[in-house]
Amino acid sequence: MKRFAIVLAPLALASAAFAQTLPDVPDTDTSGNWSLVELQAVWSDLTEDTFKAIDTNTDGAVDATELQAALDGGVITAPEAATNG
Repeated sequence: MKRFAIVLAPLALASAAFAQTLPDVPDTDTSGNWSLVELQAVWSDLTEDTFKAIDTNTDGAVDATELQAALDGGVITAPEAATNG
């Protein structure tokens, strides 16, 4: 069992290294997730179609898990300020 953990540990660390940190996206309505308008404050070119692609549970809002998946999957890229800072 220890060998199994030793083999998986580097894989877990490598996955974490590729994950991007979420940029600071203001939740102006304090709903706990983001609307299209809130995300457009950071990604001004975000379209409704791309928003719908990010909103994988189709609840009309994007939560942190969905936003992280979109960043990790290349659906959107982190804004320059988040990558340089």
